[in-house]
This record gives sequence, structure tokens and C-alpha cells, in this order.
Amino acid sequence: MFYFHQAQELMAQPFRIIKLIFITLLISTCNSNSNIENHDNPKVDYKKILMIGNSFTFYWNLPQVLEKMFEASEINIKVFQKTIGGSKLHEHWAYHMQESYAFKDYDFVTFNEHSTYPLLQLDSCAKYIKLFSETAKNKNVKPYVYGTWEYPYLKKISSQRHSNTMQVLDSISDVNDVTYVPVGEAFKYIENSNTSFELYMDDNKHPSPNGTYLIACVFYSMITGNSPIGLPRRFEGKNVDGKKIYYIITEPSAAQTAQKVAEFVTKDLR
Repeated sequence: MFYFHQAQELMAQPFRIIKLIFITLLISTCNSNSNIENHDNPKVDYKKILMIGNSFTFYWNLPQVLEKMFEASEINIKVFQKTIGGSKLHEHWAYHMQESYAFKDYDFVTFNEHSTYPLLQLDSCAKYIKLFSETAKNKNVKPYVYGTWEYPYLKKISSQRHSNTMQVLDSISDVNDVTYVPVGEAFKYIENSNTSFELYMDDNKHPSPNGTYLIACVFYSMITGNSPIGLPRRFEGKNVDGKKIYYIITEPSAAQTAQKVAEFVTKDLR
């Protein structure tokens, strides 16, 4: 019996060795695959922008278009929004006090006051830009004031005054040491150039797709410090079902005009 068990053990040894080699190779392969996955999919740290405002901010997917511009330039910035149609900054302030907008979670924040307030409700406009910008700075978040444009109704009002919408918002930004985003100046430049560039929807107030592309170019330049020249003119993504959608498609001539105008109005500011 002794010889029989001894023979069994001798026969089992090669199988143990083969098993040990197999396990070693399996562990090595797993570690190698793990290293490849970590190399191909490194953790990316994104900065974040919060855009606070109304329809002038959300029309034609402005936040998503801006985010796609960053992505096209390999700039790791994600764009989020707190927007309500027709809203004013004092209303957003109330919402912020009720349910915090969590400024600490962002790196940049943009403020879009109601288009009529710089001219018709100046005290409220100045007060809440100040409150919001101070709150942002206290959280180490860089604030921007969205310099909106004057559509025909506002032009009639400002023609009777010493300052227009853009000048008022620029002044408030300067007083509060906040970066002013000269979208209104870009709109004005195109209007004065008598081009075929369609800025507005049929209401002569809200931005057209061309107008939104122009706005995104201006924001892109002011936030990154880069020229918008050469940015793509169309941006696609996927919906919740994984199907392809287009956030915006801009005609080549309109895209070139928008990029050149955005470059011109931001080059001395960014």
C-alpha cells in the first residue's frame, strides 16, 4: 500500500505544477488587462460651468453647444444650467436661497438678467448681480455677466437715455470686478454691418440658430481665452435612447461670420 500511495503522489506532482503555472499566467493576464484599461481610460477631471438665466441662455441649446465647442478643442469643461423662461435674477436668488444652487460644485458661473432689467429695473439688476457675484467669489467660483443685446423694443427705450443695455451691464460688471461677456456688442456689430446674417427669430427678440452659435463663440472665447476661428459649425450628440441628435447646424458662411465677429469683440477683453 505504501508504494501505491507513493506512486499516486508522484503522478499528481506534474498536475500540481501545471495547475500552478496556469493560475500564475491567469493572474498575470488579469493584471496586464487591468493596466491596459487604466491606460486607455484615465480618469479625467472636468471643470464645470453653471449658467443661470432665462430663454436667452437656453435657446437653441446654447449650454450644450458651448460644451461641444470645448469638447472639439479638447478642453475639459462641462456646462450645466439653471434656467427658466422669462426669469429675473431676483427670482433665481430666491430659488437659490430655498434650494442651494451649490456654487461650490462649479468653477465658473454666468448670470443672465432679464433683458429689460438693465434699463427698466436697474436697482434690482445691480443688486442681484452683486449678490450672485459675491456668492460665487466666496466659493472660489469665477463669475461672468452675460451681456445681452438690444432688440428693437429695447433700442427705442435706450435711444431716450444716456446708456444702452450693454453699457449698463458692462458698468455693473466693472464695479463688481466681474468678467463681462460682450454678446450684445457682437449682435450690434453684425446689425451695423448690413450682412445677411439672421440674428433673431420671428419675434425680433430671441436669438436664431445663427444668433445662438454667435453667442456660444463669444462665451467660448471669453472663458477659454482662445480664438473661436476654426470651430466646427455643427455639433451632435445622443438622446436618452442613444440615438444621434444635432444640437445645432450652422451654414458655413454664417459660422465664419460668427467666428470672426466673436474674435473681434473679445480680442481686447479675453
